[in-house]
Amino acid sequence: MLGVKIKHIIAFFAITAMQFSIITGCGASTSPPASTSTETAQINETGGNGEVSAPVGDPVTLVYMTEWEQMTEFNAYFIEAGKQFAALYPDEVAGVEVITIPYSGYEAKFLSSFASGTAACDFYKGMPHVWAGLYDFADPMPQELATRLDAELVDYLKPIGMFDGVRYGYPVEAGNFQQLYINVDMFEEAGLDPNVPPKTFDELLEYAKKLTKYDSQGNVEVAGFALRYSGEGQGVADKNLSIMLAFGGHMFSPEKRIASGYANSEGSIAGLEWIKRVLDEKVTSLEIGVPETAMAQGRAAMILRESWVSGWLDSEAPDLNYMIYAAPEQEIAVGGGNLFPWANLVNNQSPNSELAWRFIDFLLTEAHDLEQNRRQGMLPIFAANYNSEYVLSRKDNASVAVVMERGPGSAYSYYIPEMNQLASEFGSAIQEAMFGTATPKDALDAAAIRMDRILAE
Repeated sequence: MLGVKIKHIIAFFAITAMQFSIITGCGASTSPPASTSTETAQINETGGNGEVSAPVGDPVTLVYMTEWEQMTEFNAYFIEAGKQFAALYPDEVAGVEVITIPYSGYEAKFLSSFASGTAACDFYKGMPHVWAGLYDFADPMPQELATRLDAELVDYLKPIGMFDGVRYGYPVEAGNFQQLYINVDMFEEAGLDPNVPPKTFDELLEYAKKLTKYDSQGNVEVAGFALRYSGEGQGVADKNLSIMLAFGGHMFSPEKRIASGYANSEGSIAGLEWIKRVLDEKVTSLEIGVPETAMAQGRAAMILRESWVSGWLDSEAPDLNYMIYAAPEQEIAVGGGNLFPWANLVNNQSPNSELAWRFIDFLLTEAHDLEQNRRQGMLPIFAANYNSEYVLSRKDNASVAVVMERGPGSAYSYYIPEMNQLASEFGSAIQEAMFGTATPKDALDAAAIRMDRILAE
């Protein structure tokens, strides 16, 4: 646990806040008039969404900020629900506006805005271990709402939105664990039964060898199993962590605040060695692309990914014949949890924080939860909605039930202020092994040393 919030970093970003407000158009302390558009406002490097201001005493437009720009239907639902909320309180609120920020560099943009003393948004998508732990820009959830929410959430989601025993927000999504997606037609073509998926990662590798296709030069044309190998370290760590955990690995010990003996444990090394085998035995390649995109394009027979990919595949590849199973086991069966505990949080710098909590209270009902997630093809967060026709008819219904039975995985214990830094180092080690610049053991040994330094600072 950090003894002191990182005020010097906040001060540094405050210097850039004026530049950010020019980029985003978010520089005032009150919210803009209600937008008549049903589209979300898009922020990029060249322009913004206009001045965020309103006369004192006028109904305000609550502003929601997110980097989840690809989830257009999910984001647009905030606007729709905002109109319903405004109809109940027309003298106080005019609606809800959604600002989307490109994922690359989003944290610095959020931070510079918050640290400047402006209210660029009233509530936002973030991770409590960052915004309540590393920094101090998350408002604790009102106790009455927190108590109600804890009684209604799916059990494996209850740690999401929490930090240091305090609830700061609610889970943005469910299904925050890796599931096995298989291409049914490719299974049948290879003589494999799609109703009998691989139960262990050793079996998965054997399946993948039968599913891989090569071009005339012997290069992988269709991966039997596509790995996540590109992007920033935390994302690579997140997508491969379930494999390493299944082999009995760890990322670090939050209780002992040490990575040595954990990040480079026998189980972690064994898991990374398995990942390297997938590449060495040519059932995938480092040119196959992002796993879910490769599957949608018919260039991957199996992938591991979260539940939201089901809705994405149905939208992007409607003719794809696929099934979803729980992730394979090895030494252990991995349960729920990942390295991105996204939650919707309220900005404690906002003058509209009380109104933002009232809107969130209004939004957090079984009906809104089901409809907002159904439109985007995602799982709801309320336990009652798991008996709905929508959830029961989903392709991952059986898989989700297995993970719910397995319970929370060890990833939930990693949500400390330094986790993103630690995950970045861990992911970089995975990439080093994948690209052959270090052996799995050497890469993890070096990463453990770097991670120990982070934890000791």
